[in-house]
Amino acid sequence: MQKTNSKFLKNQLEKFLSENEVENFIMENFEEIEYIIKYDPTEKQESKTNSDDIMKLWSLPNVIGKQLNLNNVCERLVTYKNEIPLWIKIESTDDNNVLKLLISKRFRKIKIIDEWHKDNEYKPILIDKTSYNRLDDSNLNK
Repeated sequence: MQKTNSKFLKNQLEKFLSENEVENFIMENFEEIEYIIKYDPTEKQESKTNSDDIMKLWSLPNVIGKQLNLNNVCERLVTYKNEIPLWIKIESTDDNNVLKLLISKRFRKIKIIDEWHKDNEYKPILIDKTSYNRLDDSNLNK
């Protein structure tokens, strides 16, 4: 299956960063930004699907905590079933050219992402760091 959502993710990240400020971060050039993927430590729910487990146990361990460019990050955050993290929070780091992406351990198809982020034009990127608490995906189709 094509990982078409990696392009979607890249567009969303670029859109978010060009239209919003990240605390203590000054963007100078998209091409020079590096990203560090980490799991969001505030997430209450564990993974629920095989895709979640595959990403958590096999696909992401060798990139978690490492600096990656935008294309590599977007490719790595899409599952073999074309799913993306339910949410992504963006935080600055001590390095001016590095941003931290705190991701959900749950990966979902774009239909679920759309439902979950109804009023968020930057989906799956969260602006409000606590907004993911508003909906539990246990009642959504996987």
